[in-house]
Amino acid sequence: MKKYVAYYRTSTTKQNLGIDAQRTAVLNYIKSVNGQLLDEVSEQESGKNDNREGLERAVRICEEYKCALIIAKLDRLSRCISFLFQLRDRVSKSNIEIKALDMPSFNTLSLGIYATMAQAEREAISSRTRLALAEKKKLGIKLGSPQNLTTIARKKGVESIQLKARSNDQNRQAQAIILSCISKKMNYSSIANYLNHLNFKTSRGKSFQATTVIRLFERYNQDSQSLILSPII
Repeated sequence: MKKYVAYYRTSTTKQNLGIDAQRTAVLNYIKSVNGQLLDEVSEQESGKNDNREGLERAVRICEEYKCALIIAKLDRLSRCISFLFQLRDRVSKSNIEIKALDMPSFNTLSLGIYATMAQAEREAISSRTRLALAEKKKLGIKLGSPQNLTTIARKKGVESIQLKARSNDQNRQAQAIILSCISKKMNYSSIANYLNHLNFKTSRGKSFQATTVIRLFERYNQDSQSLILSPII
């Protein structure tokens, strides 16, 4: 019987329902494979923070009892590239498996790919934002006037940001799966079918097609190249 240690994370104490949803997904999976939940660790902490006492405790339990670390979503680990690479190296040396329920093909190699994609995307978004703000200033557009926004406009703005964040996370995870599938010599149509089988959706909420897979793969290559060519500051 395979043993698991579950790790759950939310960014704030107001997201207890998020913890409950993660726990439900983990328990359902362990039951489906006749596994054993050895322990559970949850914490409220930003994914940008490297000082993650809960995650550290979960990894130590896995090391001590030689069991797998299970998470409902890959983004519950961290959003910091250096932290993710350090975690990958550590679990590899300890021969610890990390099971991410939203990415069935996930492994320690995928963790490195995911970290690189997340960093490339952050760099690209930051660069595009700076350029867009600079252009608006050149046109004489006054920036940063929240007093001109109505309550409804602010709410819509927050909802839009949250939707984009969710889409970005889905895209990163889909890209990691695509890279893994390509390394196994799968064609684009087969990869699209595989993503649909895993219930992935595009940013527009549609099923994946071969052309969608190609676009995500090309975007990853472009973002990776931009990261390589970016000067170190």
